[in-house]
This record gives sequence, C-alpha cells and structure tokens, in this order.
Amino acid sequence: MTRKESPVSRTPKTARPVAVNSPLGRTVRLELPAHTAGERPRGLPLPSVVVLGRSNVGKSSLLNALLATKVARVSQTPGRTQALHWYRVDDSFHVVDCPGYGWAKTARASRERFAGLIEELLTGDRRPDLALLLVDGRLGPQDSDRSMVLFLRNAGIPTVVAATKWDAVKSSQRFRQLRALAAEFEDSDRTLLPVSSETGENLPTLGRLLKDRLIPRTREGAAPAAPQGSPQKES
Repeated sequence: MTRKESPVSRTPKTARPVAVNSPLGRTVRLELPAHTAGERPRGLPLPSVVVLGRSNVGKSSLLNALLATKVARVSQTPGRTQALHWYRVDDSFHVVDCPGYGWAKTARASRERFAGLIEELLTGDRRPDLALLLVDGRLGPQDSDRSMVLFLRNAGIPTVVAATKWDAVKSSQRFRQLRALAAEFEDSDRTLLPVSSETGENLPTLGRLLKDRLIPRTREGAAPAAPQGSPQKES
C-alpha cells in the first residue's frame, strides 16, 4: 500500500533537525522526551521557554503552527502529552512542551506524575528563562490558569500569555473578551496576546516576542517586537 505524503514536515523520532520556515526559527528537532523529573538535554544548557496550558487549550495546534512542523500530536482527546518534550530550535534555544493540566479524566497517578515533572522544571536549579502560558481565548479566566500565573510569579519565571482559538471569538465580542482576559492576566511584566493556530493571527508577533526574550540582542539599538491585540478604545 502506498503511503500518502503529508504536505507538512513531521519531526522524526530521531534527533535529526528538520528544516522549517517558522516564526521561531529555521530548524527544529526533538532533543529529549523527558519522562523523569530532573531530566534535561545533555551538553551546555540553552535558553528555554516552557509551554503550559490546560489540556484542551489547543497547545499542540499552536506549537505545530509556531514551529511550522508537526512536532505535537493533535487529538480530540485532551491529555495526550505524556512527557516534557524538549525541542531544540536553531541550536539557539529550547521549547519545552509540557503535559496539560486540569483534565479530570486523566488517571490520578498520571496527573500526579505530570505535576511532579512540571513542578521540578519550574522550581529546580535550572529553571526556564521564560514561560508561554496558553489560556482559552473563548472563555473567561479559569481558576487553574490563575493558579498557574501565581505559581510562575512565585517561581520568578517571566511569562507571556497567549489567548488561543481567537478565530472562534466573534468580532463583536473581541473587545470585551480581551479586556476581561487582560484584567486578569496582563500587567507591566506580563504580556497578553490573542492568537490563532487556524488563521495564523499574531503568530509572527508571538514568535518575535519569544525570541526577543530568549536570545540576547546582537545589534545595538535593536528593539523588541511590539505585541499586537491589546484592547483599543471601543467605537
């Protein structure tokens, strides 16, 4: 039987880099699926951004769109991520895909193991340089997301919040919805950006924002990316 070819490249199980044209870089490879607390890629540590969110927030779809390759399995059943997946981008930084939180149907033992993996990552000696917290842009602020924001703040990890599935929010509701999310999640040290993995809305801006936070500026006077989507005056 002839296997159909996919028009989108897939990150292989081996550690070979895949050429991409993404908002984050030009090459990506899976360096380590960490199943044990404290596991890290070998060699000198690189800057890293940890990607967090509830189990049904659309994390896999957003990662695939940001990296322009199918690194994460997209499923109708939440909770498919079972480890900390360390992706190496351009040999410059790591993107760490974490198991989703808040899915009640996940077995208790698995929830506790996932929580242990994430807690060690966020509070251990080698903490991430940045967190990308995904919240569902269609919903109001959720208690589990509030708890994660507080946890990240107490851990001293700078955070960018992305409101996912923004394409599903009606234009007539966007201002009020973004204002409600901003009131809860945005402050002078924490940016909120509405994004869509379906339409690509604000993904280039999100990619530049993350890279500016992770990679030291090499050109004097280079300015960080200005996020778009903050609430504007309602007409």
